[in-house]
Amino acid sequence: MRHIINLIGPPAAGKSTFIQELKRLLPFYEVLAIDDFRQQLKATTPEEENTAWNQLWMAALKADYCILESTGTSPQLSMMLDRLWRAPGTNILTVALLASPRTCHQRDTQRLREGYQPFPILSAPVGQRWKPLSELSVSMSLDADKLPAAQLAALLRDQLPPDFID
Repeated sequence: MRHIINLIGPPAAGKSTFIQELKRLLPFYEVLAIDDFRQQLKATTPEEENTAWNQLWMAALKADYCILESTGTSPQLSMMLDRLWRAPGTNILTVALLASPRTCHQRDTQRLREGYQPFPILSAPVGQRWKPLSELSVSMSLDADKLPAAQLAALLRDQLPPDFID
């Protein structure tokens, strides 16, 4: 069986911090973030973007337990999840980590002050409020404005189906 936690949320919502806490609670999960695959390829063209998503898909097929991390706005994610669902023995739970635009802006400003260099996202809608693709079935939403990452991670772990933890 393959168990995938598909974590989506707006840029600077706190997904990476949340994943660090979740990894502490679920150390057997592998983290697969689209930005890591983009970075490895130094993706700047649509073809390289497609290659990054293909590599993410292949890595997810090889993992028994993984956390996929993206904004959830890319059509490539929708296609990849559809392909993963078709693979025998795959369970996918989509979790949206939500944060207000104000919180995301504050976190983004702080990250930039600390030297973070954002990677250009070729498929991100520009100037639009974050909204996941309608095809994504969000199983659970967590509000990063209301609880710290450690508490959100514990809340998710406690609500995971038993086979996601075994």
